Amino acid sequence: MLAGLIQSVNERWMSYQASKHVWSEWNYLILDIETSGLDAKQDHIVSVGWVCIQNGVIELDTARHIVIESTDVGESVGIHMITDSDIELHGKRQESVLRYLRHLLRDRILVMHHAPLELNFLKQAWKKEVLPAFSVNWLDTLAIERAKANRTQQPIQDGGFRLCACRERYGLPDYDGHDALTDALATAELLLAQIAYQGDDCRLHDLNQMGGGKTSFTPR
Repeated sequence: MLAGLIQSVNERWMSYQASKHVWSEWNYLILDIETSGLDAKQDHIVSVGWVCIQNGVIELDTARHIVIESTDVGESVGIHMITDSDIELHGKRQESVLRYLRHLLRDRILVMHHAPLELNFLKQAWKKEVLPAFSVNWLDTLAIERAKANRTQQPIQDGGFRLCACRERYGLPDYDGHDALTDALATAELLLAQIAYQGDDCRLHDLNQMGGGKTSFTPR
C-alpha cells in the first residue's frame, strides 16, 4: 500500500513538473522496434534501435542497434533485412536488452512513432522475461502529428501518418534503408521538427496533451 502511495505521489509530482518546464529540460529516449510480424501475442522482437535527446539535442554517441538472439526471422527478412545468420552472429539476450532499456528509461521519456504497436511488443516481451514491474512516460510522434492535423483541419491522405510522410511535411529527407536505428534517428528528428513547429515555449505537458501518456510493464 505504501509503495502504491509513493508511486501516486511521484506521478503527480512529475505531472506538475511537466506543466512548468519547457520540453528541453527533460531527457528522451527515442526507440524503434523491428518485429517478425504485427501481432504482439504471436510475433516477436527481432531488433531494437534507440538514440537519446538531451538538452534539446540528439546525442549520436548514445545510438544503439541491437539484434535479439533466438528469434526466427521468417518472411519478415524482406522488411528489416536482418537474416538468421545476423542473429546467430550478433544476437543479444532479450532479457539483457530489456534490463538495459529499463536502466536508460529511469530518467528519460520514451518516444516512439505509433506507440501502441511498440508498447504492445515491449509488454509481451516483459511478461516473457518475467522482469520487475516498471512504469514509463511516453510520447508518440504519430499521435502528435494527428493532433496537429486535427487542430489545423489539415486533410491527411491514407498513409499520411507513416514516418516518412510525416517527415516530408517538415522538409526532412527520407533515409535509405529502414532498420531500427535509422528509424529511431528519423523519429528523433521528426520530434524536434514537431517541437519547433509548436514554438520555443513548448512544454512536455503540451506534447503529452497532443500524444503522450504513461504505461506500466508488468511480469504478468
